[in-house]
Amino acid sequence: MRIAVNASIFDRRPSGLGVYARALATALHALHHDMVVYTSRPDEMPCARTIWPWGEPSRGGPGHLWRMLWTQTVLPRWVRRDRAHVLLNPLAEGPTRAPVPQVSVIHDLIPLLYPEESPRQQWYLRSFIPAVLRASARVIADSAQTKADVVAHYGLSPEGIVVIPPGVDHSQFFPRSDAGSEAKRLGLRAYILFVGNLRPHKNVARLLEALVQVPDGLPLVVVGYRDPRYWPALARRAEDLGIAGRVRFLGFVEAQRLPMLYAAALAVVVPSLYEGFGLPVLEAMACGVPVIASTAGALREVAGDAALLVDPHDVSGWAEAITQVGADAVLRGDLRARGVIRAAQFSWSETARRVLAVVAEVHAVR
Repeated sequence: MRIAVNASIFDRRPSGLGVYARALATALHALHHDMVVYTSRPDEMPCARTIWPWGEPSRGGPGHLWRMLWTQTVLPRWVRRDRAHVLLNPLAEGPTRAPVPQVSVIHDLIPLLYPEESPRQQWYLRSFIPAVLRASARVIADSAQTKADVVAHYGLSPEGIVVIPPGVDHSQFFPRSDAGSEAKRLGLRAYILFVGNLRPHKNVARLLEALVQVPDGLPLVVVGYRDPRYWPALARRAEDLGIAGRVRFLGFVEAQRLPMLYAAALAVVVPSLYEGFGLPVLEAMACGVPVIASTAGALREVAGDAALLVDPHDVSGWAEAITQVGADAVLRGDLRARGVIRAAQFSWSETARRVLAVVAEVHAVR
């Protein structure tokens, strides 16, 4: 069985979707060698077939449009040329008329639930994605929450959707005895950490309001692309609240540095109004860092009993939770221990094993 993998989403500065595509392709290859992976970054993928870089997400709207056209015109021809038996799409972008059975992964419906964040993508979200999912022999959802959302908003049958959570790269994310060097590099004794984009549903504005109520000047480090649509307003909000000196917007951070930033943090905060999964929760736990997470979306499902959970709208509740974790070493130790156990339940090898089983099932009934 030859598996074709559409990894066109992978970029020189990979988003969460790109990280997922690379990690899944790599873990799949460890289990099944008969693969072909379509990517513009062949040095970073197994079994790579080089495609043009014009569809990379960092190219913005034109790249998105090119990638859509490529999946509908060129990709089907290449899949036939390479004699693949099943096409795997690590996100819900694939041919609406695939030449072979396809399996598509959907991570969340955030742009559909928060249309003001992605006004230009509404046709894509309301027409293209459901067409791809309906053209797929199986759909894989990251979480039970995402599965329920797909059924509710796109009308797909729940029987055709399999929940397979992403994994964590435990060779990168693990507790580190030398993590304090990262804090020294930042000139900080202790900090809380946020990892993610700055779109409004990430709820960073309320996190800044909560920080005002946290004593002892505990700083917040924000890791994620400084999107010009949102970053200036958040920086101004921090200044208006009188905490600009306590907030560091680091921007995009290289993958090699991110685990050190996690491991050096006093706690990781994930205050989102919604998540289809919430990978930073598991990455932080794997690094042995206490996690304070929102009760919204799939975050409760992902965190289990290994995090402090707070209503995303409760500013005082977030301030109290951050203060409590910062002051209580026993609580931090308990959260660390439970988090490491929780994160150990998620691995890319297990994710790949389950995805491969779905692909093999689709191939068997073609």
